[in-house]
Amino acid sequence: MSPKNLIVILGITGNQGGSVAAEFLNHPSWSIRGISRSPTSAPSAAWTAQGVEIVAADLNDPASLALAFKGATAIFGVTDYWQHFWDPATRIRAAEIGKTLNEISYELEVQQGKNLVDAAASVEGLGRLVLSTLSKSREWSKGRITWNYHSDAKWAAVEYMREVYPELAAKASFLQAAPFMENYRKLARKQTDGSYKIRCTVKADTPVPMIDPRADTGHLVKALLDVAPGKNLAGHGSLVSWSQLCQLASKLSNVTFTYEQSTVDDFDVMIPGGAGREIGEMFVYAEDPGYYGGDPSITNPEDVSVHAIEDELPESKRCRSWE
Repeated sequence: MSPKNLIVILGITGNQGGSVAAEFLNHPSWSIRGISRSPTSAPSAAWTAQGVEIVAADLNDPASLALAFKGATAIFGVTDYWQHFWDPATRIRAAEIGKTLNEISYELEVQQGKNLVDAAASVEGLGRLVLSTLSKSREWSKGRITWNYHSDAKWAAVEYMREVYPELAAKASFLQAAPFMENYRKLARKQTDGSYKIRCTVKADTPVPMIDPRADTGHLVKALLDVAPGKNLAGHGSLVSWSQLCQLASKLSNVTFTYEQSTVDDFDVMIPGGAGREIGEMFVYAEDPGYYGGDPSITNPEDVSVHAIEDELPESKRCRSWE
């Protein structure tokens, strides 16, 4: 019997990593090793019960990553800017050194991306790396977008890899994950008549890439591993406007949803502390020049045999309950 391929998955207890693990459980020629900071936690134990090997490693500890990656045929790598942003320790550090939460979170994610790349480059026999990333919005917007820190931080790892480890870069593909479909709930505000109003910084009829990270990520990663490396994949399951999303939410929840375009400044007030300004600019960028920046290297899902299925959108149970 031929030995199985081994995929090592960062963030297995999260949305994207969990989706990748669920996908590869369906492929018996692959074995799965998941990385967790807490291998004995309940989410980690749930994967162990399904036959997934769980090991301890930390993105802040390159040596632990190198050990966890050992023997990998493929690696799925992901970092989490917002984990830093919402960490009280980041707020304290930002206040101490006089920087914004966004700036500190950017610096922390950039370093973790470099640690991930350093560790992956050390793996003998590694065949493929799939890195969850986002576009360099400051560059593609010609300097107009300056607060989309989480996007720029992720692309910094790609640039670092291409500069320092060209052999690893030749084995890599990139998945640019679209905004999470579930997050529209966070933008909805209940009105006095019981309806909900969603505000964002794009026009109501502008199609925006969206992804259900639990449902879609695994399919996209598997598709990337089934084709030659070097792809820069648009990571969406659907293209949907806010007006369409409001119609969908109204239909599924029996509650009326409406949409109102707002400015970045309004968004900053609605979600204070820097998060609103960053998210607001992200959606401005999604409208012009587009979520993927107009990057000519982008490959669409259908070009790697993954088709956006609009009918999947109404299956989101997250639309059904709002109380």
